[in-house]
Amino acid sequence: MVSQRRPSHLYGWALMIVAVFCQRCHGSCPEKDLEKREEEANVVLTGTVEEIMNMDPVHNTYSCKVRVWRYLKGKTMVNGEVLLDGGNKVMIGGFGDPGICDNQVATGDTRIFFVNLAPEYMWPAHKNELMLNSSLMRITLRNLEEVEHCVDDKPVHFTPAQPPD
Repeated sequence: MVSQRRPSHLYGWALMIVAVFCQRCHGSCPEKDLEKREEEANVVLTGTVEEIMNMDPVHNTYSCKVRVWRYLKGKTMVNGEVLLDGGNKVMIGGFGDPGICDNQVATGDTRIFFVNLAPEYMWPAHKNELMLNSSLMRITLRNLEEVEHCVDDKPVHFTPAQPPD
């Protein structure tokens, strides 16, 4: 009877240890919920990383030239000064930022990017650049649907000069 309890007892301890380690892994980089991330980003877009540039060896951050496939939010925020190479590419900075959980890309990666225009205090180094605002998301049908739902779930604000359709 004792020999039968021992393996189950060890199994219980093993599960406890795995649970503690998994909790530490997820707790080391807490991510905001998707709705909050979408609200904090002025621009949400899908795109493919074409070129990695502007490596900062001190802060271990870098920027990327990204070919934009689709704007999910904030297309009007991205004006002519931000657009590159005929208007279908943008520069996005902030990769490698330790304050952002999933912050690394390689050339050819296609992701959903949550970004804001670079604030003036980052100029001139990042003028006309978008800055990563939160973790990247992989392109999956489910992820696209969830982000679109967050974007579409927002009430539309009409000004008197702009009647509803």
